[in-house]
Amino acid sequence: MNTPPAEQAIDLQIHGMTCGACVARVDKALRSAPGVTDVSVNLLGESARVRAGPGADKGKMIEAVRATGYDAEVLPAQRDLAADQEDPRRREQLRRQRQAMVLAIGLTLPILVLDHFGHSLQATHKAGEFGWRLIEGLLLTLMLAGPAGGPILAGGARALWHRSGNMDLLVALGVSVAYVSSIYGTFAMRPEFIHFHAAAIILTLVAVGRYLETKAKGRTSAAVAALARRAPRTALVRRGDQLVEVSSAEIVVGDLVSIPPHSAIAADGVVVEGTAEVDESLMTGEPLPVRRKAGDAVLAGTLVADGTILVRATKTGAAAAVGRIMQLVSDAQSSKTELQRMADRVAAVFTPIVIVVSIATFLGWLAVKGTGAVAPAMSAAIATLVIACPCAMGLATPTAIAVATGVAALRGILARDAAALEGLGRINAVVWDKTGTMTEGRPIVSRVMMTGGAGESEPELIRLAASAEQYSPHPLAKAIVAHARRNDLALAEPDEFESIPGGGIVARLGSSAVVVGRAAFLGSRGAAPPAEGLPAIAAGAQRVAVAVDGRFAGLIELTDKLRPSSAGAVSRLAAAGIESYLLTGDAAPAAEHVAGEVGIHTVRAAASPADKVAFVRELRAAGRRVAMVDDGVNDAAAMAAADVGVAFATGADVATEAAAINLIGSTPHLVADAVELSRATARIIRENLFWAFGYNVLMVPLAAVAILPPSIAAGAMMLSSLTVVLNALRLRRWRPAAAPGDGPATSA
Repeated sequence: MNTPPAEQAIDLQIHGMTCGACVARVDKALRSAPGVTDVSVNLLGESARVRAGPGADKGKMIEAVRATGYDAEVLPAQRDLAADQEDPRRREQLRRQRQAMVLAIGLTLPILVLDHFGHSLQATHKAGEFGWRLIEGLLLTLMLAGPAGGPILAGGARALWHRSGNMDLLVALGVSVAYVSSIYGTFAMRPEFIHFHAAAIILTLVAVGRYLETKAKGRTSAAVAALARRAPRTALVRRGDQLVEVSSAEIVVGDLVSIPPHSAIAADGVVVEGTAEVDESLMTGEPLPVRRKAGDAVLAGTLVADGTILVRATKTGAAAAVGRIMQLVSDAQSSKTELQRMADRVAAVFTPIVIVVSIATFLGWLAVKGTGAVAPAMSAAIATLVIACPCAMGLATPTAIAVATGVAALRGILARDAAALEGLGRINAVVWDKTGTMTEGRPIVSRVMMTGGAGESEPELIRLAASAEQYSPHPLAKAIVAHARRNDLALAEPDEFESIPGGGIVARLGSSAVVVGRAAFLGSRGAAPPAEGLPAIAAGAQRVAVAVDGRFAGLIELTDKLRPSSAGAVSRLAAAGIESYLLTGDAAPAAEHVAGEVGIHTVRAAASPADKVAFVRELRAAGRRVAMVDDGVNDAAAMAAADVGVAFATGADVATEAAAINLIGSTPHLVADAVELSRATARIIRENLFWAFGYNVLMVPLAAVAILPPSIAAGAMMLSSLTVVLNALRLRRWRPAAAPGDGPATSA
């Protein structure tokens, strides 16, 4: 979900949400605020991200949320995401829930004892029961007024006042009916109307369930917390002649930051002093530390394994590499899949339906059994209210997405939103770029072929080609420039420069007109290489033709190594029923050589950017669901044309806008990993939704016919919520399948 320049992203903390119905109502309320264009509400994070026009009033958004019975506050735009993982409000919420649980259990136990053994305490006459029943009522009153029942009753009253249904309303109605019925039964000496123990058990099970649920939900963000630990909270910054320990949030661009051994780098920057071995696996996937010295760039979140360096900060906080990764994961966790949107829509209307079903249950009992069945009718109605709380429905999808996106981030897979992760699991075709994707993207000049008699020497040909290519981002151009510099050739500044997508470079260097690119491109300029007489091209090599002043001058041949995991990735995808295609702008011989090495049978070579878009659309028109995999340097149009765009990225460009999925480490096995994780996540979501809907379909009728009493209904309701959360947590144990010859299974 990309934000147009005219829009702003506003993050809100939402207080009081308990289920999917709450999510739907907050979403609807925020969308009604003036200027709001899109909303994503996160039940687990108790937050919302709002996309709005530049003139949108944040106060109106807060008012809209409060009008539906919830509370909200605007979060700082540049907040510390690492600090969010240690939010004291989360700890305080867990402390309060633990307190509510302990008090609820402490008050419920004597109520249960009195309910089961009170008859042995009373006199022979019936009035003797009044005393111990009154004690039960007083204990339950304490529960209702305390932390176990008070927040639920307040939440239910607030929901009723704002005519919005949620879990609190259903539990509050059930407990209130049980309490009033029990008071009547106590004073009227009608024991069949007394449900003190049922109301106490309902409140206790809700308190226990919420405590366990909150702890379990906290584990869903364990991966983000692990990322946060890679962002140090403090750093040593040079102030004058001294090193001063400051908060990482206080570092500003230009500060000199000292990084001692075994410490994380706190900001993106450039080394100005010292040498160190830096573990960059989080950003590059490379397991071995790399040596960084003065002049080298380093990234926040990487670790100094050995040595000490002084770094001049260039990007800090959320703008630094680890901050961008955390923001990307946070965005994905707050987004929604289509399945989640459907569940939220159902949850929004579920509460009023349950209330109607509960009333119908009560009236149905009276219609069938007569007025003498008021007590069992009331018990069945209470059980129906309690058992049908839509908690599991609201948690089914977001818990799975939260765990999956966190696990994916730790393995080098960054999904821009939940829909992208969901879509990747449905693909049945992968279109691969070649250079920088199937190959390492670090080609080297292996041979230079002169025309003989053209007038330029080999060094001069390289110098002219490199001078023309020095501003091109293409890997082949960079290789030619690097080769020239290694040979100490002085490059000239182009007077004119034009890059022709899918063709080559046209430049003017002083009095010389230089064209560098494909042979066909030179042919269109009247300087085609000879059709015969050139040496055979090496297997897997590529050739760049050079023309000077309108005449063909020579060829530069380059070779690029195949990535070790390319063949394994294609094999794993094939085993999953996904066909691979190779789509490249390079010449056919090099493309076919690589395709043969990795096991791809369909190749489209010498393709221009427009050809690539057309090929992707052709596959989609044939009914294929396509992922386009590129190195992120070019082919943005082809990635946009695919169902899912996948880009290889490093820490420096990890949040590229071109792709829905960014893979850190530039290793093809991550594509197969991402597909496997997406499919595993989809399975968990389907299981959770099946359980959430199936539970209500099965349990509501059982409660309505009094097979399940209210106390058992409360236990079943909380068990259903815990089930979907714990099922989602199974994704934390997910591991990718291995393939023969594949690279390492993890990248971070």
